[in-house]
Amino acid sequence: MLLPTLLASAIVAQAPASPVSRAAETLGLGPVLDAVAHQGVTYAALGRGGIAVLKLDGATPQLVRRVEEGRRFVRLVIVNQSLLAIEQREEAHAFSLATPEQPQPDSLASALGSARDLTVVTNAPPPPAPPSTPPAAAQRLTVTAVKDGDVTLSSGDAAGVHEGAHVRVRTQDAREVVLEVVVSREDSALARLGRGESVRVGDTAVVTDAPVTARLFFPEPGVPHLRYGFHARPFLALDATTRLGRSARAGGLLLDAFVAWRPGESPVVLSAQLEPVGFGLGTGLRHTPGAAYVAVAYATDFLEVGIGAGALFGQKACFPELDPDTYQEVEGKNVCESNAGPSIQQVLRLGALDGFHLAWSSSILSRDNQFRFGSGRGEVQVPLTPSLSLFGAGGGSASGWNFGELGVRSFLKGNGGAGTTVLSASLGIVSLSDGTGNALTGPSVSIGIERRP
Repeated sequence: MLLPTLLASAIVAQAPASPVSRAAETLGLGPVLDAVAHQGVTYAALGRGGIAVLKLDGATPQLVRRVEEGRRFVRLVIVNQSLLAIEQREEAHAFSLATPEQPQPDSLASALGSARDLTVVTNAPPPPAPPSTPPAAAQRLTVTAVKDGDVTLSSGDAAGVHEGAHVRVRTQDAREVVLEVVVSREDSALARLGRGESVRVGDTAVVTDAPVTARLFFPEPGVPHLRYGFHARPFLALDATTRLGRSARAGGLLLDAFVAWRPGESPVVLSAQLEPVGFGLGTGLRHTPGAAYVAVAYATDFLEVGIGAGALFGQKACFPELDPDTYQEVEGKNVCESNAGPSIQQVLRLGALDGFHLAWSSSILSRDNQFRFGSGRGEVQVPLTPSLSLFGAGGGSASGWNFGELGVRSFLKGNGGAGTTVLSASLGIVSLSDGTGNALTGPSVSIGIERRP
């Protein structure tokens, strides 16, 4: 009967009664591992060792005595008129390692008797490290100048701001940017803004271990409030001929021009564009294809989508009228056709304006009581360095202009915000095919400028 009782008590723990735990806490006895009561007396096994004999029937708990304080009991059981206490012990056992792969039981006397010096190998925790001295407060710096993407700070080497260090700048509009110091002097330092980042004179900064916040492919510059510019593609026409079929030194120009304005802090952009307009010279034949439109778009850092209205224009293509019976040319009569007229414009940009992006612009031409494809052009831009990007663009229209090009864009001034100037240069091919005669087609070397005041 006794053995099953002890085994049951070792397996099923009796939860300490809450009054006993509160009494032990009141008396300063520490945590209670187990407790039982018998004839108005409570016995509590203490986590600190020993058994406390308590009287809990009064207004305040009373400690009668403590027994076996040097021993740790984890279970208490009342059996008839006896208190059974289960003690937690630690014992050492020895194993012979004469054959390391097969440890065999051995006696402690044999293991310890033959060793003069006892070496104990254990995974004891390392000694606690001495308390570290809290680092000194980082010195606060101030932005003293901002020009063309370079930020001048009020302290340098003397304040521990060395070349390659990172500084966290908190702007006056509650944003934070982390910049890398590129030049450090005794009493000043120069850090460089990433694409689209902006700070102002008077912003505060501290040295930090945080990584720089500049992002090359997906910067967050915000949409500029105003930008305008042009992209000119002069070209030399190959194998050009005059109206009479004679060889001619001819060429032309395909020109883009645009202005885009964002009122206030709204996500709306209003734009007007010549996209593009062409001029052909040198053959005595007129070539003036082009497209123009105005649009309104919803624009964010990584998306722009809009719609507008415009027109396609160009020279008419005329040819002699044919007799319906003989299919002979009717002298003095010509038939002229033109793919010009009003259009509905669509614009789309996926990605950052100054980072990686895909852009598309197309128009639907309204003519002859039906809708036709008017024009389409696309562009992909891939950043290479903080100031240089590679781009490819191309398109064509029913009114007679076509082009394709590959080039680079570079920040001449600024880093994408106000005061930025962007230079574009590319190589490509241009074709003007409106009007009469053969199309003017040839290689082009182009240049473009964009300003953001």
